[in-house]
Amino acid sequence: MKMRFLGRTCLIVLSLLPAVSTQRDGSSVVGSDQPLIASPGEDVILPCHITPSLSAVDMDVRWFRENIKIPVHLYEDRRDRTDVQDSDYRGRTALSRLGLQEGILSLTLRNLRPSDSGVYSCYATDGVWYRQGKSELIVRALGTQPSISMDSTQGEQTRLVCRSEGWSPEPEVIWRDRDGNDVISLSSPTVQRDSQGLLSVSSYIKIKQQSNVFSCLVRSKILKPDWESKLHISSDFFPGVSGWMVAFFLTLVFSIVAIPLLVIQRGRMDSKYLLLN
Repeated sequence: MKMRFLGRTCLIVLSLLPAVSTQRDGSSVVGSDQPLIASPGEDVILPCHITPSLSAVDMDVRWFRENIKIPVHLYEDRRDRTDVQDSDYRGRTALSRLGLQEGILSLTLRNLRPSDSGVYSCYATDGVWYRQGKSELIVRALGTQPSISMDSTQGEQTRLVCRSEGWSPEPEVIWRDRDGNDVISLSSPTVQRDSQGLLSVSSYIKIKQQSNVFSCLVRSKILKPDWESKLHISSDFFPGVSGWMVAFFLTLVFSIVAIPLLVIQRGRMDSKYLLLN
C-alpha cells in the first residue's frame, strides 16, 4: 500500500509539470519601446516585466549591456550577486522584491553618469524557460558655449575652428553664413570622450574673403527640450593681400532655448519697472 501511494504522488507531481511549462511558454519579457531620457546625477527606473504576470522570485534575472557575462545587475538564487556585478554599477542598482512577485523586473539605476547611456537587456530564466526584453537609456548633458578660433597655419587656407565640450549624447554641429544658409564643413566633427563620459566636439570651415559673418551652432540631437548653443563671429574687413588678419572682432551670443529662463528674465524686468515707478 505504501509503495502504491508513493507512486500516485509522483504521478500527480509529474502531471503538473507540463501545465507549468505551458503557462510560461506563453509569457514574454517586455522592456520599453521608447528611450528613457534623464540627466547626470538623477535616478531612473528601467522598465521590464513578464506578461502575462508571472512570479519571478525563483527565477534568475540578469540586466546587462553588450556582454551578458558582465551583468549590470544579477539576481540569482533569491539574492543579488554583487560579487559578479560590473564595478561601474556597484552600489547604484536595485530590484524590487515585491515587484518580482508580480513579474516586475524593472531596474532602479541611481546617480546617473553620461557613460550609462546605451541599450540595456533584461533577461529572465527558470533554467528551462527564458525570455529577454530591452530598454534604452539616454543620459543628456548640455555642453558649453562653443568657441571659435582662427587657424592660419596652412598658408593661405585660413580656417575657422569651432569647439564645444561637456555634451551627452554626441551633438550636431552646424555652420551657417550671414544669410542663415548652412555651410558644409570640410570634415566630420572630431569627437573625444573624457573620464566622465562627456563628449567634446570640434569642426572647421575655410574662410573666403567675400564672407564676413559666420555662425557655429552646436545642438542636442534630443528634441525635447530643444536646447542649443549659438556663436556668431564677424570681421569688419578681409585685406586683399596675403598677410591678412589685421583686425578681427568676435561677438559672442549664447542662447539656451528654455522657458524657465524666459520667465526669470521677465520677472527681473517687472521688478525693475516697479522700483523705477
